[in-house]
Amino acid sequence: MNLFVPNLNFEDDLAGRPRQISGRSNRVLNELAPLIGLLAQAGDLVQVHDDAMPADVPECLGHAKFVRRSDLAADDGVHRIIPWGWTEQTRRAAMKAKMSPAEIPTTEAVTYVNSRDFSARFDVVACDRAEFLPFSAGNFGAICRDISGWECGVRQMERCGFRRWVAKPQISHAGRNRLLANGTALNAQQRGWLDKHLAQRGSVYLEPWVRPDEECGLQFEIISPDSPIAKTESRVQLVGASGLLNDHVGRYQGSLIRHDDLLTNAWRSAVTHGVSVCEAAAAAGYFGPIGIDCFRFSLPDGSQALRMCNDVNARFTMGRLALQLRSSLQSLQCGVWCHFAVPDFSRFCDSVRKGLTQRAEENVSMIVTSPMSVDGQPSRSGTILFAGDSQERLVRVVRAIYLLS
Repeated sequence: MNLFVPNLNFEDDLAGRPRQISGRSNRVLNELAPLIGLLAQAGDLVQVHDDAMPADVPECLGHAKFVRRSDLAADDGVHRIIPWGWTEQTRRAAMKAKMSPAEIPTTEAVTYVNSRDFSARFDVVACDRAEFLPFSAGNFGAICRDISGWECGVRQMERCGFRRWVAKPQISHAGRNRLLANGTALNAQQRGWLDKHLAQRGSVYLEPWVRPDEECGLQFEIISPDSPIAKTESRVQLVGASGLLNDHVGRYQGSLIRHDDLLTNAWRSAVTHGVSVCEAAAAAGYFGPIGIDCFRFSLPDGSQALRMCNDVNARFTMGRLALQLRSSLQSLQCGVWCHFAVPDFSRFCDSVRKGLTQRAEENVSMIVTSPMSVDGQPSRSGTILFAGDSQERLVRVVRAIYLLS
């Protein structure tokens, strides 16, 4: 039996950041935690906090058994721990469950592959106008190890036509814990952020701030070198591609999925590059799930470019969970798995269902994929899978629903 551990604040634990989670954020984490059950097989366990037992669980999660952390016992028959991401805490839990060390990647390997030092090696841009890229060798960003390096990088970006920039720490979650600014004149709060991360981790990753035209998450699995599969097959296996829907500042909103290979083929060059990233991760000692984000954007002169690796997540991702829902689609359908934050998720679902009927969206269907309540309280964060025959129309409908949420 497998035990899935939804440690969704994985990056904070990995970086050793003190937990300062607000009540609101903690509630969001508890409401999203059951979604890891999409990866489970019948009879598998999904661990939840003692005060976060889900109820009114949808059919897509009905095969999993949710269990409070305090109710777990040594004789529950758990033979394998599967966390959202490997940390020292989940590693200790796995050893307690008598998993072999060979089944668990080392903390050093996990930390390195999730770091900007690792992803910077592969953050290259495919384009015809490399003169508009501020850094050498077609790289999109650069590691800055001190203030002078940061100032130099900002000036290089300005000379290439990029007025806005973003700095990220070594370990961070996409869309959070970053500095977004213009020029080199920072206010006290911005300079404090920069000084702190340069001191704590010795560097930040600096890159131009651009608006992606289209984004995709490439989902891979790196097979353990001790697995029998590794003896006969490639250790790097592509699970699939899931289009990314983000808001205007890059925060995740949802994933686009398809039954066919259209998405994979549309991002083929990035997939090939992603295999190289995974091979390097495997060489560094990592194995397990890995997600690589990429996007298309416009250079300052208007020409198109492809950033082939803007984030490496050596853990499960929401895009990976979305791929588990492909079986809910009919053969020619596409789907958009959407995340919503609303006052009452159950009432919101009723409103959306009514709106689709009123707008005569007969070719768009919806499947609720989140529990309606957690610990006896109505959920505020939830997910819905929308399915339809036209990808463009489906995305347009979803965008309209987001405006109302």
